[in-house]
Amino acid sequence: MKHLKSLKRFINKFTIIGLIVLLVGGFFLFGRPKKQDPLTFASVQRQTIKSTISASGILTGKASANLKFKSGGKMSYLAVKVGDNVKAGQLIASLDTRDLSIALQQAENDYRSKQAAAQKVEDDVKDHSKDETFTQQQTRTAAQAARDSAFDEVKAARLAFQNATIFAPVDGLITQADFFPGQVVSASDIIVKVVDFSETIFEADVDESDIGNIKVGQKADITLNTYGEKVFQGEVGQIIPQTKTISSGATVVTVRITIKDSSIALIANLNGQANIITAQESSVLVIPQEALKNEDTALVKDGDSIRSVQIKVGIRSDTEVEVVSGLTENQTVVTNPSVFKGNQKTGL
Repeated sequence: MKHLKSLKRFINKFTIIGLIVLLVGGFFLFGRPKKQDPLTFASVQRQTIKSTISASGILTGKASANLKFKSGGKMSYLAVKVGDNVKAGQLIASLDTRDLSIALQQAENDYRSKQAAAQKVEDDVKDHSKDETFTQQQTRTAAQAARDSAFDEVKAARLAFQNATIFAPVDGLITQADFFPGQVVSASDIIVKVVDFSETIFEADVDESDIGNIKVGQKADITLNTYGEKVFQGEVGQIIPQTKTISSGATVVTVRITIKDSSIALIANLNGQANIITAQESSVLVIPQEALKNEDTALVKDGDSIRSVQIKVGIRSDTEVEVVSGLTENQTVVTNPSVFKGNQKTGL
């Protein structure tokens, strides 16, 4: 019994100690006031601000064409290579036309024969238009139909012969030529690709939600991956009136931006980024976006105190916002207003 009382006292002692430890630990964890984050600041600056819409895209030319044969066959001639400049109407490639030439000759011979036969039948009944028998009429009609069918065969054979040759549809640069003479090609094979670089175009894929802000004539800043940070100036020349779905699943509209810079490399499909300028103001007051407490309020530093100021904002860039009224140049604003508790020192 005495032993049991000692055990109880021992347990109670450690229970009390444990409670004290928990209380002290809880105070340090939860009871101590949290240290406030320091305020950060920026000055109201007078500068140029641009509101832009960004879109990725590729470099191309004024026009391009994938040249194919209308039918398959063995390619016998290729007049160009990648990098060649060509003129509209210039011979590009041809198929082996020996079989096609024979087929055309046979069709022409057959047509001449059928034409002669039809002419003979027509001559036989020329003076019998009123008393032509049913048999004579059948013979004449059959001969004329055979002649007409033979003529259609000549046209088809002549077209096949003509389609065995490819000509350049525009002045341009050969950017693709994957086949060579002796290869058998099909009607679906792209023999060469020609790009008209008389105008250098950047095709930007603009998200459909932004396209309402894009207008022909707007300026754009273009960067190409191969040129690093170098910026090329462009102008929106055309908005393609049709949407398309890109690999990411987004629905976009192609915007064609003309670049007038002779230093740019004429390489089709260079990847890049366009920043299309939808609005721009010069010599206006600007603050960082994060300085907005809400859409019409900013926190201003006055000596050691902070006060809330009503402001009116204008256009926005990705990082800054125009201040139309409510602030003056060189005033200091808080750039992390969400941490301001109302009793903080400015720290400056």
